[in-house]
Amino acid sequence: MNKIRTHYDNLKVARDAPVEVIRAAYKSLCLKYHPDRNANSPESQRAMKIINDSYAVLSDPERRRAHDAWISEKEGGPRSEPMPKAAARESPKTSSVPIKAGCILFKDLSDDSKNALMRRLPTKGGQEFGIKLDGVVWNYIWSFLLLGWLVFLAVDSTNYRWDVESRDWYAGISLIAALLLGRNLSFIFSWHSSPIKSWLLVTPLYVIKTNLDKVWYWPGWTISDIRATHNYRNGFYQSTSLNIWFEGKCEAFSISPEKAYQALVNKLKEYDAVARAAFSRDDFKYFIDNDDFATEQGGGTTNKVLFRKSSLASYALALALSGITFVAAWEINQGQPNRPISRSSDIPRFNSQASTQSQGYIRPSAAPNGAAWPLISGYIDGYEYLNTNGLSSVNIDNTRNDSDVFVRLVHLSDAEAIPVRSFFVAQGRSFNVQDVAPGRYDVRYQDLNTGALARSEPFTLTETPSFNGTQFDQMTMTLYKVRDGNMRTYGISPDEFF
Repeated sequence: MNKIRTHYDNLKVARDAPVEVIRAAYKSLCLKYHPDRNANSPESQRAMKIINDSYAVLSDPERRRAHDAWISEKEGGPRSEPMPKAAARESPKTSSVPIKAGCILFKDLSDDSKNALMRRLPTKGGQEFGIKLDGVVWNYIWSFLLLGWLVFLAVDSTNYRWDVESRDWYAGISLIAALLLGRNLSFIFSWHSSPIKSWLLVTPLYVIKTNLDKVWYWPGWTISDIRATHNYRNGFYQSTSLNIWFEGKCEAFSISPEKAYQALVNKLKEYDAVARAAFSRDDFKYFIDNDDFATEQGGGTTNKVLFRKSSLASYALALALSGITFVAAWEINQGQPNRPISRSSDIPRFNSQASTQSQGYIRPSAAPNGAAWPLISGYIDGYEYLNTNGLSSVNIDNTRNDSDVFVRLVHLSDAEAIPVRSFFVAQGRSFNVQDVAPGRYDVRYQDLNTGALARSEPFTLTETPSFNGTQFDQMTMTLYKVRDGNMRTYGISPDEFF
């Protein structure tokens, strides 16, 4: 049987392909070979003519049947009929749109992609939605703190002569400080020399993450799920842990402030609706104009590292500075007198029986309602269990404390504050309050070792419809204790707690 070239071959579809598959294949090939994306080259114009001619035949039932009859005649076999299939609504989530995810070093991007990305950055006047992911403030702070170690060496070298053990300790600490200083200086230099910094961007077609030298990008319609956990510490907002699933693969981000999460979700919904509308009306120009990575191949790996000369210079500078300071301090210290030997009568003595409780407070043997404290973290018998028709959760993290706590989740209405959950969290443990209804709440708790009472800042739990169901809040509140058992939160009276 003779092999012939058919319109099916031109559109790269099976001969029994339903009309919606043919239509999707046509869109895909148009996006790939359109002259606007290929500098109006003669090859792209010739390819588009073939694609348009083939689609004109296969999209017309009469012309397609005639083409099938011609194929059958040429090949000398029975004519194949298209497989009947109910029409389906196409969307950009199908594989018909040849826009792929990828990871690439910024320097390896084509000039077109570089320019497109730079136009998206908020710092360059771009109008796209962006969340700043990182900065250098803490790197500067750590650098100054590490330089403080070198100042300590210089000052301490003028005191008593170091013994061998002290010298070895100082040398080891100086080496560690130099490596940490080099790492922070390297990041600072890289940050200031990077044109893209660290951003999470939402564009009409992509979700983009930049980090100094690297660029990650994912098509927006490949998102299958989004989840966020708002992290609180002693009632104060810290950050939001954001997880986005792109075609089943989870990517984690840390963003702030708290309202940035909802703004990001709203922007994703907006662009998703626009992309679907453009796809349904065959608006190829929309995809061509907004495909920032049209000239890239997609794929790639995040393991590729760009070696910077500034990184080597940063570590060399830090090691040289630390080494020179240590050697100079050692030389100065050798001229100092030996430390005098202390007599036993000069050593101060301390009372080994330090009080761990506030004055007049005795830890209760049972809860205020008379119920026994649970043996492990959990709800306390006898208290009301309310606001259970929700999906959100509040995790109370008591792993940093050496005391048990009595905790109440309180619903804040306009008129009153109502405890909806009362529970016990053991020292060094956590407890997760689940199925909490949307609303405004705070957390109030008592340190059972000291009797100290505190409450968190008010917070709001929400539920909103999302791509794959309902988005809800998962909050983590970490309790920390400071000296004398006081909490880094708002103190409250017993009337506000019991």
